[in-house]
Amino acid sequence: MSLHRFHTPHPNPALIRALGWVNDFGILPFVSRVHALHIPDADHARLRDAVTAPFVLCPNHPEFFTDWMIDKWLMSRYAPRAIAWADPEIVNGTGPAGRWFWLSNGLVAAVRGDDLERAFAYSAERVAEGAGALLHPEGEVNWDNEAPGALRTGAIRIAERAAQLARRPVHLVPLAWFIRYRADATAGLERELDYVEHRLDATTSRGGTPAARLGELFTFLLEREAAPWDIDIGPREGGFAARLGRGLDDALRRLLATWPQYEPPALPTDATDAARAWRAQVRRVREAPAEFRRQVGVIDRMLRLVPAGIHEPTLTQEQVGERIKRLRLDWLRGTLRDDVTRFVPRAAAPRDLFLRVGRLVAVGGPVEHAPTLAALSSGMRDALAAARQDGLDRLGAPITYSNPFLG
Repeated sequence: MSLHRFHTPHPNPALIRALGWVNDFGILPFVSRVHALHIPDADHARLRDAVTAPFVLCPNHPEFFTDWMIDKWLMSRYAPRAIAWADPEIVNGTGPAGRWFWLSNGLVAAVRGDDLERAFAYSAERVAEGAGALLHPEGEVNWDNEAPGALRTGAIRIAERAAQLARRPVHLVPLAWFIRYRADATAGLERELDYVEHRLDATTSRGGTPAARLGELFTFLLEREAAPWDIDIGPREGGFAARLGRGLDDALRRLLATWPQYEPPALPTDATDAARAWRAQVRRVREAPAEFRRQVGVIDRMLRLVPAGIHEPTLTQEQVGERIKRLRLDWLRGTLRDDVTRFVPRAAAPRDLFLRVGRLVAVGGPVEHAPTLAALSSGMRDALAAARQDGLDRLGAPITYSNPFLG
């Protein structure tokens, strides 16, 4: 079965209600370890008002698995009939029983190709009829609690079609949630790092901070990827960020020199953007040689070593936890524990979650995507800033470490 085939959801209200109850009393507090969720009264009222018109909820996307649990929390309270978009591997890649379960929960596979049109049409119909939709406009999880990722236009495209069907404006509703550890998470982070080191057959300075140990693990992986290809990353004294940039530049030069016939159109000058362009290009070239795919694979793995906030002077405990989870997701395979953790990561310590609602963006029909996306992004960033401040007001300043990725 193709991952990118659209299957029409068949929401089952009884199942959705039951899963909402399980989420509230089991999954959120004991798996995601979210022990309290805070939303100010004014934001609660704003969200209640927003869903009285046709709407698309647009939350930020900082953490895998927890994202859907927060989505379920939101929908069970504000939009119980809404459908939600999810990765095709989740909806279509878990076998017939898994697909039935996800479709019964109203999930739409974010398919590509010919079936994408069917997914958009179905979603627009549900929005127009008042059920609503939820879509993370950032696309991929960015594992960054501090800033939204790059937004995409899927929510706008659904809203445009729905507005024409409903003959009234559709609300794009930017939402942002921000998570904080309730107390010092050092012990939990150390346990995570012990396991990762064991699985990678790496060693770090056990007396250092969790951030310092994490930096040593990233250095180990960078050197491990560069060595077989003799990629020039420079000496350790240069610092991880500089060595990673140097290695990407060298790998990209070699790739262009060796495979000029596959050069992506409009190749960006920025190394990180150029690496992403090559990664996208290898997916488009159906008959690409195996060696070309292997070389792009090296660049892809190097991209996965670009931690968010790489040039900031400090990292919070939350950021260290995020990077450990991303590292486990990308690099650990082969055991049941690793496979389960990839899909259901568990936080290092109990947490509080702060939720805010940004300025609504009204879409009354076909619109220019760039300014509409900018307005949605602005609303999400403002909501995130407010949620972060709520965390500071309730829990005080977070625990921070010197950034190990700088020289």
